[in-house]
Amino acid sequence: MRRKLPFVAMILLPLLLAACGPTLVRTDVTRFHALAPAPASRTFTILPEPGQAGSLEFQRNADLVAAALTNQGWRAIPPTSSDADTVVTLRWGVGEPNTIVTQDPPPTFGTSFGHGHRGHWAGAGIGIPLGPYSWETRVVNYYPKWLEVRIADAAARRRGEQRLLFEGRAVAEGTRREITPVMPYLVEGLFTGFPGANGTTVRVDVPVPES
Repeated sequence: MRRKLPFVAMILLPLLLAACGPTLVRTDVTRFHALAPAPASRTFTILPEPGQAGSLEFQRNADLVAAALTNQGWRAIPPTSSDADTVVTLRWGVGEPNTIVTQDPPPTFGTSFGHGHRGHWAGAGIGIPLGPYSWETRVVNYYPKWLEVRIADAAARRRGEQRLLFEGRAVAEGTRREITPVMPYLVEGLFTGFPGANGTTVRVDVPVPES
């Protein structure tokens, strides 16, 4: 005989299963572009902006973006060549932290489920500590890390004009200030579904490979 889960169980069970899932980097991705939904293969070169020339960090990030565009069917051209269809530039950084303040011990929440001769039952309760606890205030900073990528028409650039074909920005928050560990996930999030819907912001969850 098939048993139906109580209503509360139907709500909480997916949440419990999700807690056991893979680690994800959540990115908010905003894109503007003048490209077709499935843009034709183009050639590109990645050029440093002022202050980025000679930077090893720029070269690493440029390699990540180049790999992402190559996966989209685009073809990289050396920066010394003038034959590329497009010119790609990128910027990145860490914003001011968002501060979350909590106090311990926090309230506790519990649920229980069961069944008996009168049918199924579910219970839920919340407990607030009232004893002589030593309250501790915890402050956690969440740093927004961001990556911006622009793709411009190379022919217009050579004429001294700027004709942008794509502008994209990916943002992810975390408790670590360093951006280098999260950069591959920002790049993957930004180019997931490339070029995306014009003028929209979407949330992209990028799985972290198991070590």
